[in-house]
Amino acid sequence: MLNALKFIVSLAVAIVVMLIIRAYAFTICTASADNLVPGLNRGDKVFVNRLSRGNVKRGDLIVYGDSTLSISRVAAMGGDTIEVGGESFVINNYCSDGCDCGACRNYLLVSGNDSAIISGNDIVGKAYTLKFRLKSE
Repeated sequence: MLNALKFIVSLAVAIVVMLIIRAYAFTICTASADNLVPGLNRGDKVFVNRLSRGNVKRGDLIVYGDSTLSISRVAAMGGDTIEVGGESFVINNYCSDGCDCGACRNYLLVSGNDSAIISGNDIVGKAYTLKFRLKSE
């Protein structure tokens, strides 16, 4: 009886630790569209490092959003000049308060033909592709 109780407590602790790690450190997402070809296809898995969301560079895959997570590639960062409809714009690199916290930086994200500018606060984490292929004999 005591061994069964120890096993149940150990299992419950392991599940709680796993849920905490998944919520605050690492998780896995699935690409929902073919918008990042040739990098990702529909159904590909990405490993999301939630701890490295402040260390984003051009070309990185990131996951962003609140209730619905999306995967995109960083095309430009705060301070870069982009051209939209023949006009040039500078992507904001700082808060309206003028702080340099990094979380306020804006990023231009590209997914296929779609693009969006998001705040660094909306980034969930950096994504890394997970491609496992089974050898066919």
